[in-house]
Amino acid sequence: MPESTFPKPVGEVVATLVELFRHQERREVVEILENAHAYFEETNFDNLNGGTYSWGLRLEVPVHIFASIEPRLSNIEKEVGSKLSHLDRQYANHHFDGVIISPIAPGTSPLGQRIAPSELEVRRLWSNGRFRLFLSHVSKHKAMAAALKSALWLRGVDAFVAHEDIEPSLEWQGEIELGLRSMHALAALLTSDFHASMWTDQEMGWALGRGILVVPLRLGADPYGLVGKIQGVAGKLEQPRKLAAQIAETLLANRQTHGEMRRAVLSTFTDASSSEMAKALCQLLVRIKDITDEERATLWRTCNDNPHVTNAYGVRTSIYSAFGSPPAPRPTDRRQSEISTGCEIRSSVASMVSRQITAASNRAIQLAVTSAD
Repeated sequence: MPESTFPKPVGEVVATLVELFRHQERREVVEILENAHAYFEETNFDNLNGGTYSWGLRLEVPVHIFASIEPRLSNIEKEVGSKLSHLDRQYANHHFDGVIISPIAPGTSPLGQRIAPSELEVRRLWSNGRFRLFLSHVSKHKAMAAALKSALWLRGVDAFVAHEDIEPSLEWQGEIELGLRSMHALAALLTSDFHASMWTDQEMGWALGRGILVVPLRLGADPYGLVGKIQGVAGKLEQPRKLAAQIAETLLANRQTHGEMRRAVLSTFTDASSSEMAKALCQLLVRIKDITDEERATLWRTCNDNPHVTNAYGVRTSIYSAFGSPPAPRPTDRRQSEISTGCEIRSSVASMVSRQITAASNRAIQLAVTSAD
């Protein structure tokens, strides 16, 4: 039987599934897919039509997720499998025949490779709710990488810079591996001395082996090897804000990272801690075309409730222009508001009249006492 691979990378297939289930508000399945180590397994081959292949999608998930879904495991596997049938139609000789979800303990895998970091490890290394981007760079440029990290932070991206993010008390190589195991994507800072490093090519290879997106940043060198087919992002390391904006736009536009990046942008915008952050995030938000009604309502509330967003020049106008303005109060709400306002006015008038009557009564008593004297 000849060796073959499925025409699409497993990462791209899983990313498509994530978006399908997200739009159908199947958050449980989205969580499974986003936390799974996914791979294809060839299950059958037939010589028919020049060779027909059957594939199974294997999803290895952390134990705590598997434990929560075990009672519904068979139904979830069938649900994911039904979506796969939509993805293999364009390939006459390749078909999916099922999905198998299995548990995997943190720090272990059948191949001996550490692929499933625990929640505690992820939370220790990365900020919650942000896109996790590993910055592969030569140590000579660590200051510039740190500046890029700060600029990315304003755009909902938590960038891992080894020389800045590793605590002195922790074994540094293990921390780098943890970053590589838990990143959502990798950005390679292709400076002229990038290829000479003994680490950077391995970091890119790790990302490619996991099937996740590699974003080559052309900063004096062009992509090479297995990433040579990717055009990359041209920029200057001395312009971290412009480069960060380009990276963020790339992550949002790519199908493989769109879902995770859009969620990070929306979440970070809600909790924006400065007007500068609100403006940077707004430039990304208006690019999102698959906004849900619930997310739109959250954006409207944020524009009113978060002072950093409210006071950021042009942000509220841009949000309303891209996603529509909040609906006007319903007639019943307006009537209720008018009734409440009327009650408040009547109460205020009654209180004022009462004070005037009391004052007049006091003056009359005082006059009477004076006349008696």
